[in-house]
Amino acid sequence: MKHIIFLLLMVMTGFSLCMAEETEIVPREEKLPDMIMVGVQIIDSMEQEAYMKLWEEFFEIDEKVPKATGDAYYGISFATRNAEGKDAWGYMVATQVKSVEKLPEGLVSRKIPARNYIVFEHHGPVEKIGGLYEYIYGKYGQSGKHKLLYAESLERYDHRFKEGSEDSLVEIWVPVE
Repeated sequence: MKHIIFLLLMVMTGFSLCMAEETEIVPREEKLPDMIMVGVQIIDSMEQEAYMKLWEEFFEIDEKVPKATGDAYYGISFATRNAEGKDAWGYMVATQVKSVEKLPEGLVSRKIPARNYIVFEHHGPVEKIGGLYEYIYGKYGQSGKHKLLYAESLERYDHRFKEGSEDSLVEIWVPVE
């Protein structure tokens, strides 16, 4: 009897693990209008510590952002060129504004053109967001369900973001054709 229970548990556990691996994350589709973002950025750093320092820097000066709109903050990933003129990766921490006339020192602006996005939700602490990025640009990107664009992707942090909490939610907006 113990062997039968053990076999049943093994089969059930194996079945549930297989089902978990086959679970598909289905994004929603959205279209965003042109957006103007203002914040701080770094180029050529893929280190999580550098990103965290950038967020800290932004929150020290975010009250200087002129004409901020909405209740969300954004982490914007983008391709660019570094000081040597080579292809590089950039990350900007920003908030949306209505217009840009004169920026206070230390702030930069970036226009995000209107386009279509697929939106994924990350539930849990932001330190674990890398797994969702691996899924998006790995399995999902190769599925052919959408053609991912080589353009700015957005992490959207609104009132549902709760630092360090399992109840936290961050949206990842990936540009698509």
